[in-house]
Amino acid sequence: MKTIVICFIASIVLCISGFFGVKFYSDNQFREPDLINGKTQFVSNCAACHGTKGLGDGLISNTLAVAPDNIYKELTNPFGFKFELISSVMNGDNGQGGLMPAFRGVLTEKDINDIFGYIESIN
Repeated sequence: MKTIVICFIASIVLCISGFFGVKFYSDNQFREPDLINGKTQFVSNCAACHGTKGLGDGLISNTLAVAPDNIYKELTNPFGFKFELISSVMNGDNGQGGLMPAFRGVLTEKDINDIFGYIESIN
């Protein structure tokens, strides 16, 4: 019985360690963000809906049927992956009923990583 409990606890620790290891690796695959590019791209493409700090409170957010996401909250979610957020920006929608436009062709994955770095730096 004691062996089963030890194996169970070890399995849980291993799974949690693996999850956070994968999260750390995937969230850091784009290296250090360029905060100047991030600010430029954010102001040009995101601030109108997501607000000056990415909190979902932009000038036109009240006119939208679905409120824009709080990007900072999404970035600091310990169970979220940055690559999922980058994919949402690239492909649009993000579960918002098609309201989030796709930025593929406008922004690169590196640009989006720079935007996320900028948002983290100002909050």
